[in-house]
This record gives sequence, structure tokens and C-alpha cells, in this order.
Amino acid sequence: MDISKERKILQEFVKMAPYIPSFIDEPVSVAITNTEAFIFNQPCAELPVSFELGKPFPEGNTPSQAMKSGEVMVREVSEKVYGIPFKSYAIPLREDGKIAGCLMLAKSITVVKNSKKAISDLSTEVDQIAGVINGITADVQKSSENTYEVNKLIDELLLETEKMTSILAAINKLSNSTKILGLNASIESARAGEAGKGFSVVAQEIGRLSANTNNAAMQIAQMLTSIEGQLKTIGEKSQDTTDNFMQQAASLQEIAASMDDLNSNVKVIDDYMKQL
Repeated sequence: MDISKERKILQEFVKMAPYIPSFIDEPVSVAITNTEAFIFNQPCAELPVSFELGKPFPEGNTPSQAMKSGEVMVREVSEKVYGIPFKSYAIPLREDGKIAGCLMLAKSITVVKNSKKAISDLSTEVDQIAGVINGITADVQKSSENTYEVNKLIDELLLETEKMTSILAAINKLSNSTKILGLNASIESARAGEAGKGFSVVAQEIGRLSANTNNAAMQIAQMLTSIEGQLKTIGEKSQDTTDNFMQQAASLQEIAASMDDLNSNVKVIDDYMKQL
């Protein structure tokens, strides 16, 4: 196409157009129009958008709208048009105060769109992970509270065993007193001779009752000692479990806080990507 017939500003931009991608520092397709048609087109490998030179462009397209308004126009072009989504920039060019044509730039937004989707997916994943962590934290805290209740019940049981031990001590004391009473009765019945035989039988029964009571009390005391030892062991292990739960809950809360920070940063990036 004979560019020499175009206005001077368009000729100058045609000369400069091949160098524009170097200034932008990313792949762009460059085109230049006069007021009716494309007069220059330089597609890039990443965005092979090409236009038929000299063919009038339809009314209402981007360059015609930009020249009509006299303002820079930016719009996104769907991949349905050229197979690749891109952002189109139409910059009106003036000479002697009149619009002579447009500088057109096309910049691929495939990476931006993919990045937006990746950020959106990441944000969703972060939200889901945060939800799972919060659920686990709640379960751990609930388990910790349940373990605390178990420890409380164990302490109450230990108090009851101590009370029972005190009662057994009183029974042993009574049993020893009864034993002494039986011995005294045996001695008195021996002194009474024939007249004290009936009383002797009673004294023997008292002695046997005292011995049986003492043996039963000893067995109960041994069982209570064993139960008390087992309760203390369970209590110690339960306390260790509680401590572990508390440590886990604290760690999970730290992770949840980190996830909140991560989610905040992801949203910042997402907001930035939406502006691109």
C-alpha cells in the first residue's frame, strides 16, 4: 500500500510502529489506520491478529468509535472473534487539530485471564482449607473440654475414696474395740466357771464378728488403694491428653490465623488482577 499518500503523522507512525513492542516490553500487535481503513499491520507470534489493508472497516468498530469520540478507547475482545482473547487500545492521531487516523495496539490477556482464574481458584481453596481447620479446631477444643470434665469426675472419685478410707479407719477402730471387748468377756466368763459358759459363747461370737469385720475392712482398704492408684494413673494420662489437645488447638489457631493472612493477600492480588 502506498503510505506516501497518507498524512504526515500517519507516515511517521508507520515508520515508528515496528519499534513500539520494544517500548512496551511485552508481545503486542500493532496497526495503524487512516479515517477509513487499516494502512499498517504488524501482528506478533503470540497474538496473530491481522487486518486486510485498505479495506474500509465497518462503522461502529473500535477505531471508528475512538476517532468519533476523540478519546482513547480500551476494550476487551473475546476469543470468539480471533480465537485469542486480547485487550484492544485505539489511540486517535491528530494533525493540525484534526483526527488523521488511529494507532491500534492489541495485547493478549490469555495470561491475565488464566492468572485471574488461578487466583480465584486459590482463594476458593484457601477458604475451604480455612473452613476445615476451623472445624478441626472446634472439635479439638470440644475434646479438650470433655477431657476436662473427665478429669473433674476423677478428682471427685478420688475425694470419695478418701472419704471411704476414713470410714474404714473408723470401722477398724470399732472392730479393735469389739475385739478387746470380746477378750474381756472371755476372761470374765472363765472366772465365772460353769455359770459363765453361756456368756463365753457370746464372747466367742463377738470375737469372730470382730475378726470377720477386720478382714473385710482390710480387703476393702486394699481395693480402695488399688482403685485410687488406677484413678490417679487415668487422671495423669487424661491430663497429658488435655495438654496435648490444648497445644493442638493453639497450633491450629496459629494456622487459621496464617490462612486468614494468606486469604487477605490472595484477595489483594485478586483485586489487582481485576483491574488489569
